[in-house]
Amino acid sequence: MWRVIGQERAVTMLQQSLEKGNMAHAYLFTGPRCVGKTTLALELAKALNCEADEPPCGECGSCRKIDRRQHADVQVIGLNSDNDANEEKQQTEISIERIRRLQHSASLPPFEGRCRVFIIDGAEFLSIEAANCLLKTLEEPEEKVVFVMLTAKRSFIPETVISRCQWLKLAPVSAWEIEKELNERWGVEPQKARLLARLCRGCIGWAISA
Repeated sequence: MWRVIGQERAVTMLQQSLEKGNMAHAYLFTGPRCVGKTTLALELAKALNCEADEPPCGECGSCRKIDRRQHADVQVIGLNSDNDANEEKQQTEISIERIRRLQHSASLPPFEGRCRVFIIDGAEFLSIEAANCLLKTLEEPEEKVVFVMLTAKRSFIPETVISRCQWLKLAPVSAWEIEKELNERWGVEPQKARLLARLCRGCIGWAISA
């Protein structure tokens, strides 16, 4: 079960591709901050590596490791991601050195799962050199490797990179759906849930963390 709220169209497209065995080697998820891009990317990583018959189950060892960000074949790369070195977190762009390390990892076979998944969170922060370096990898993709780029600013990414990706646009989630999830899944008091649902403007991640 895909644990994604309010992005049925994107989930359906990914699920159908998974069932037909025609997954793209690279995806671009766009949408406002906190709309659910990272959640969808991690659910995709779980679906690609899930041990159950109907992925993603969310319960098998692989899914649980991805939830804990401890799966050897799933990396999140970005200015503030857990997998990055401390020096990367102090920078204002994702450097070419980071992408070169990613390329090396992508050249290796999966260590414990079926597929290596690299999630680039904040792809708009790729330096020009890093974007050009990544382009070479996207043009000649390795087997059993999927890249997922996330951004709130599609126009900041070179068109040459975008053209190598399957683009999924995530829309703001409806207020009534956010209110329902806050109340039922997170136990938020109804009046507060209603207020947060209105204030977050469709960005459920903001409402959850508020």
